Amino acid sequence: MNLTFSRLVADKDGGSKFVEVEIPVVMQAFAPPALPFGVSPMSAATQCGFLHLPAGWFGELHPSPIPMWIFVLRGEMQFEATAGGARRIVPGSALLLEDTTGKGHVSRVLGDEDVTLAVVRLPA
Repeated sequence: MNLTFSRLVADKDGGSKFVEVEIPVVMQAFAPPALPFGVSPMSAATQCGFLHLPAGWFGELHPSPIPMWIFVLRGEMQFEATAGGARRIVPGSALLLEDTTGKGHVSRVLGDEDVTLAVVRLPA
């Protein structure tokens, strides 16, 4: 089984684009005596934290400041790549941001609710 998530990366033209990343998951006795469940390979991470974006927040074209996973805890956002395409992220979803060079992307809070994100910084 694979889990599929969107990944925002820099493209060769100095912009950004979405690609899909598939993460394999295998049944494993991860927390015995609990029953086995799907577990992915563990990846290195250097820091974790939270971001809070107020309703109405808009991020003009910018690269991601660090390579990171973002996990939506509350609220909704949209990310737009310069090569076209957009992804709406909602509570329970994740996005891998790796467009740390070039023009980057546009991001915005959708709706009337503030957004809370959990962030996991990845090694450069």
